[in-house]
Amino acid sequence: MNRRRFLASVPLALLYVRTGQALAQVPAAAGLRVLADRKSFRFGSAIDLQNINDPIAAEIYIDNVNSITPRNELKWNSTEKRPGVFSFGSADRMVAFARKNNMRVYGHTLIWYRVPGWVSDITDAKTIQAAMNRHIKQVVTRYKNSIDAWDVVNEPLEYDAPDLRDCVFRRLLGDDYIRMSFDMAHQANPGATLVLNETHLEKKSDVFEQKRARILKIVEDLVAKKTPINAVGLQAHFRPGLDRIDPEGMGRFCAALKDMGVGVFITELDASCHFLNRDKAFTPASYADIFGDVITVAAEHGDLKGVTVWGMSEKYGEPDEKATDPAAACTKRVNLYDENNAPRSAVDGIRRAIEAM
Repeated sequence: MNRRRFLASVPLALLYVRTGQALAQVPAAAGLRVLADRKSFRFGSAIDLQNINDPIAAEIYIDNVNSITPRNELKWNSTEKRPGVFSFGSADRMVAFARKNNMRVYGHTLIWYRVPGWVSDITDAKTIQAAMNRHIKQVVTRYKNSIDAWDVVNEPLEYDAPDLRDCVFRRLLGDDYIRMSFDMAHQANPGATLVLNETHLEKKSDVFEQKRARILKIVEDLVAKKTPINAVGLQAHFRPGLDRIDPEGMGRFCAALKDMGVGVFITELDASCHFLNRDKAFTPASYADIFGDVITVAAEHGDLKGVTVWGMSEKYGEPDEKATDPAAACTKRVNLYDENNAPRSAVDGIRRAIEAM
């Protein structure tokens, strides 16, 4: 009997497996993937290379998602550390894992302000444009038959401001670097879904409303130039106690995109617990509302093409940068399963949102 059939045959909600001196919990086999597949809905997660090699971690992905996003393996810093010298070993292994388990792959990311030093050191427009074209062509073409969606430009705006980010691409090519990136990606794979990915587009504040307006203007200009942009990615990294979902503002934003023929993805959904001391009413059950509400708003007002959570289990996650803060209530970003691989309320929130579609 193989592992999946064995897990499915266990009547308990959780199976305990000894790993060293610790007991690791494995969620029951009937995860969110059954629902997502039944709805023909793309539900995915970011994944790290070590998750593929860990049988318990891998099983969590297999049972819950029908799409994976390599967290780091497709970024410029991983694929082309030196000019024209490409390395795809780690990304290839993730693509093979997806193929073996009948999953789709979402590519993250082609053009981002975080690049190898040799890219940042470029000083003329002709050289940076050639480097962009070579990089996008090599990466997208290699995975033409394996990766069907890409974050083409990631975080073009400043994190907490509606201003275009000062990156090497914009310094040398102007604002038009965004259009160029999409045209290059489309030329490499005309069948791929091409996405503009940005932060804070789901949240309530005057600044974030301005960010939504700025992204809409960027998309409007791209569409007017017949640029092949298919969707906007809403990252959805939430900080309970600090962030609030803006159903009205987010809803208007998604509807405006839909009117332009542009869809939306939820691309990096997770939460933090570093600010919980600001919200005394917050409980672990509240994560269900955070994860579920953002999906529901996007589905009801926009053309929602898929949802990706930014990790499945906190047990396998990297420590958060705020983990050393003595006031913090956690050490890692909040995903669907906790440090013991026990499901959080977020699972039920997502389940309800997908069921309602």
